[in-house]
Amino acid sequence: HSRSGNGRVIMELTFMAQLVWLARDDIKRETGCKDVLGDLEAFLKVYPKMSSPQELIQCEKELKSVVSCFNISSRLRINDTASWPRSELQARLGSLPPPQTPCDYVHEEYGWWGFGQFSKKKEWLGHGVWWKHMPADAKKGSLENAAGNASNDYDVMEDKFQKLKKASVICADYELLRQDFPELYSLDNAKIDQWLLNNTAYLSEGQIERLSKGGDHADKLGMKDGDLDDYIDKNDKTSAIRIRSGGRAATFFAGKTYRFIKNQLVAKMIDVKGVGTHKLADISHPKVTGLLNLADALREIMIQRLIQRLIELEGLEHKVNTVKFYGIVDTGLQYKGKNPATGWENERCVLTLRQRNSRILDGYEGFNFSGVCPEQVIKTGPGRELRRLLVKYGVSAEFFPRALLYNTEDTDGVAMASNATTGILDDLAGTWNLQSDATGANMMDFTDYYVLPKAPLPPQWRMSEKALSDALCLERTPFVKIAMSSPALMKRVYGGKSDKKEAEQWYSERLAALSKDPKMKEAAIKINKETGKIEPFKPKFCMCWFMELDDSKMSIWAMKTAKDFEKSGESKIDILAHIDDSLPVSRVSNPPLQTFPTRGKEVLPAFLSAPILPDSQSALVPENVYHSGWEPKTKQKCPYGNKFLSMTPAEIGRGTYKLLISCIVPRPIALVSTVSAKGVRNLAPYSYFGAMNHNPPTVCFSPCRNRNGNEKDGFDKDTLRNIKETGEFVLHIMSKWFVDVANFSCGSFLPGEDEFELSGATPIPSTKVKAPRVEEAAIQLECKLAALHEIKDDDGLVKATMVIGNILVFHINEGVYDKNTQTVDAAKLQPISRMGGNTYGQTAGMFDLPRPDRKVN
Repeated sequence: HSRSGNGRVIMELTFMAQLVWLARDDIKRETGCKDVLGDLEAFLKVYPKMSSPQELIQCEKELKSVVSCFNISSRLRINDTASWPRSELQARLGSLPPPQTPCDYVHEEYGWWGFGQFSKKKEWLGHGVWWKHMPADAKKGSLENAAGNASNDYDVMEDKFQKLKKASVICADYELLRQDFPELYSLDNAKIDQWLLNNTAYLSEGQIERLSKGGDHADKLGMKDGDLDDYIDKNDKTSAIRIRSGGRAATFFAGKTYRFIKNQLVAKMIDVKGVGTHKLADISHPKVTGLLNLADALREIMIQRLIQRLIELEGLEHKVNTVKFYGIVDTGLQYKGKNPATGWENERCVLTLRQRNSRILDGYEGFNFSGVCPEQVIKTGPGRELRRLLVKYGVSAEFFPRALLYNTEDTDGVAMASNATTGILDDLAGTWNLQSDATGANMMDFTDYYVLPKAPLPPQWRMSEKALSDALCLERTPFVKIAMSSPALMKRVYGGKSDKKEAEQWYSERLAALSKDPKMKEAAIKINKETGKIEPFKPKFCMCWFMELDDSKMSIWAMKTAKDFEKSGESKIDILAHIDDSLPVSRVSNPPLQTFPTRGKEVLPAFLSAPILPDSQSALVPENVYHSGWEPKTKQKCPYGNKFLSMTPAEIGRGTYKLLISCIVPRPIALVSTVSAKGVRNLAPYSYFGAMNHNPPTVCFSPCRNRNGNEKDGFDKDTLRNIKETGEFVLHIMSKWFVDVANFSCGSFLPGEDEFELSGATPIPSTKVKAPRVEEAAIQLECKLAALHEIKDDDGLVKATMVIGNILVFHINEGVYDKNTQTVDAAKLQPISRMGGNTYGQTAGMFDLPRPDRKVN
């Protein structure tokens, strides 16, 4: 298509045509599409006869009319356009929706108001996953490629990306890659590296023009005549999706393939940042380089992994998540001198690879600034939960961190009761820079985060007190006034001064001293010519001085690692291991209720200084007896009233898993050992498990198929594959004393890896089956396969397989066996059960309850 000169248009029309052809019967049945049936018939008449995609231009108008009407009527329509997250969107497109494609085209008036151009609010789609077509006659500067105002931007199916010859993988999250792309499951890391380069190591046509002779970046990267051929393979080209407000990023189709399932385009996608600007982008601002430096890439990845770890420690994955990174690729390109986007010297240019993503659009009248969540979004839902989490751990992405006004002398973390609904959660005056996908539930772009000095996190993440003090000397005047109005904060950051006049004097002297520092002057936007002092304003390259002056050990590590790489050019760095070793390993509990000091005019939230519940309601104490004195026919009412949410699995979508496992609790955990036909051992836990019968003794557990973030199907887990091969397994009950060993076996290990060896579980021989037993388990049940039952979705895809087995031998540790009753003593067994999320349960507060026709012995 590219050779025809209109490759972009042809590709976009091709996507639309394929959708309409496959969905033609659904479109005919859709009552909202009756006005476009004539256009549909016109298209269906000529499409089968076309010999070239270029012929689609002849019916472009009719095709767009049909696609838009179908999308508006049903395919992209959601009913709840006010709540966050957009649960209907998640149900339709998955918990992490892909970016919009040409299949998602709608006439623009149904997508947003266009600053008064359009008035279709009642017909608004309710989200941002719709294709904003770029006019065929678009001129240079039409695209705002600065990751800025999406309303000034377009969605583009961009062709002519060209291969980077000298690209190499710096680091990669191989576990995540294998999880999201099952075809990588059996490949070693070196082959996965090559797969990544084959699918992502490209530079845009527009950026190549900028690096070519006469381009604005040729000299900056030291390109001379003919040099570009050493870096770019012009014969290896591909296409990608550049969504509006996507900046220097584009989404590539891994394997260059896609398909349709139930009228939805399904593809394996990778979002790549640093691929350069579009040839029609507005590049008038010097900071719009289109390229990405390694230090910024490292900073963003380390913050994303920190936030994701905190989410997991708090068990909030069912409420909010992050868009995860697959790795970093070195482009082979390097600045020769100063990078105009950062002010740093001789930086290497890299690509960051992350999961596919979309962009938020909060309302019909709203406009999207680079995916930033407006106030009305972060006040509720996932945005509120993330802010609750961040302030608890002393992390901020604000222009001014308001936690400094709510903290204690000991910590910058503001931990709140789980039922807290006011106070700092409603204080949005710091202006958060949180960015999310179209659902509002998946956070992304972590370049503007920083960690306060007394945050309850490992010390390597915290900025110093000096950096905080200097930031509040250089920041905007309103922020300085806020700090001065809070006696405790004033004393903390302005030289320990309790007197306001003395603090103001100290502030003035410190600002004068900072204004003489060449580094500060370089970072400042403006210097007062008369006083020589830095003008109070944001820094030149960051959103605030807190981020600019962040001197945490992790930030220093990112800078040093980038500098060392620029000098050495090493092809591989153990980046992710260093970051993961620095992450917190345990959650911070809400601290005891305290009396907080007065903060000037500040009114502290009531829940921070008063008990949450009366003492009589402060805890749920397990009872060892049932309701004594209860008589038949006496009603036992639910304490929470009688209002119910009624939802079908289709309405819940991918959230069904998290809801189901939080409903069916507690669930016993089966630790299942198997061996393959080739003798490779496997060990894994399953909580979809139970006893089915006693004669014959029968158990059942259900392995779901291995999930893939980019596909709707998957593949058998090792446990199921081994049982299919051998017809045998050993089932163990998980107990408290070896819960860590058992839990570790659930990792995403390769088929040839032995979980016994990796976890530390001790294998001992079985008596009837080949699979080994786990010595640490007090209950070991040797089983033979009785039946397999496949569980399929509406499309006929297998989602799980129920394994039914007959018990051949019971192995019961004598220490938990009661010879008198010939049963297992649950108190001694200490069984562990699975609850919702990452929560596990222990058996406590047990009691006897007789059947109606029996008495308790």
